[in-house]
Amino acid sequence: MMKNCGAAGFITDGPMRDLSGLRDVGLPAWCTGLTPASPVSKGPGSVGLDIEIGGVRVSSGDIIIADIDGIVAIPLAELDEITKRCHEILELEASLDQKVRDGLMVPEEIEELLASDKVEYR
Repeated sequence: MMKNCGAAGFITDGPMRDLSGLRDVGLPAWCTGLTPASPVSKGPGSVGLDIEIGGVRVSSGDIIIADIDGIVAIPLAELDEITKRCHEILELEASLDQKVRDGLMVPEEIEELLASDKVEYR
């Protein structure tokens, strides 16, 4: 029913049921676990209000990006700034990936940290 109403995915900060059914209709889902219990559907309920999920405030209109690594909520007002920063991070990661393919074992910054007084060896 969610897919038929236009949902692109389902995210909950709790357990869910019918994961195989959601997969069968192509609706991706993220949850804390699975349960055989059915959800309560008698109300009351609210739509369009801010929520807090996983310790993060999410407002109607925020952009949600989710993949196998996790979920990110981007406030719509910060989308341009965050998009720019994400492109910068992708470039840094691509550069580091190439260095690893070329044989890098420990980045210089990590070697400096390990040699500093910020690390205690026991």
